This record gives sequence, structure tokens and C-alpha cells, in this order.
Amino acid sequence: MADCELCGVARPTLCPVKVKDSSVIAAYPGGTWKGISEECLNRCHEANIERVPIKAKKCDLCGTRNVPLFQVKIQIPIFQEPYQRDANRALCESCFDACEDTIKRREAEKQESPHH
Repeated sequence: MADCELCGVARPTLCPVKVKDSSVIAAYPGGTWKGISEECLNRCHEANIERVPIKAKKCDLCGTRNVPLFQVKIQIPIFQEPYQRDANRALCESCFDACEDTIKRREAEKQESPHH
């Protein structure tokens, strides 16, 4: 089980997104892998189309500061009625691009796999 980087939900499998994390760029110049649930990945795709600016200090995935950030509305599960709450996360353009790459890769894998 692993936790989603955006909503914190534990899932047995997450979608791997390769982002340029500024805090470890010297050690990993190619980027680092972050795990995102499929629901959050779909919401990132929707937010990438809408591109609503948000005032935040840093990107919630890669930690980059002083770049334009955009709002991603996610739902965080809770153990009370209504069982989920809405929250906003801030993502930069490079993380949106990484999410789009992951979506394309997943669709290609689904088409190649005879089981799906």
C-alpha cells in the first residue's frame, strides 16, 4: 500500500508520475517518481484543461517556488458524513505535463494489454 501524494489515500497501486523535484534535483537530475491515485490523476487532467490560477507558495508535487501555479480540486476521504471533503492543491505547469505523460502511458498500456 502506498499513499497518494495529493489526497493521502492509501491504495495498493498508484499511477507513477515523474516530476522534477527541486529539492533533490542534484541527486536525481532526471526527476523523481511520485505516486498519485487514478482519481487524482483524472482531476489533474481536468484542471490542466481549465487552468485556474491559484495563490500558493509552492507546487504540491515538486515543491517548485516562484512559478505560475494552478488549482486542482481533489476530494479527501474522511470517516464522517459526507465521507469526503473538497480541497485545493496547487500544481505547476511541469507537473501538469508529467501527469499528461502518465495518462498517455496508461492509455497505451491499456490498449496493449489483452486483459482490459
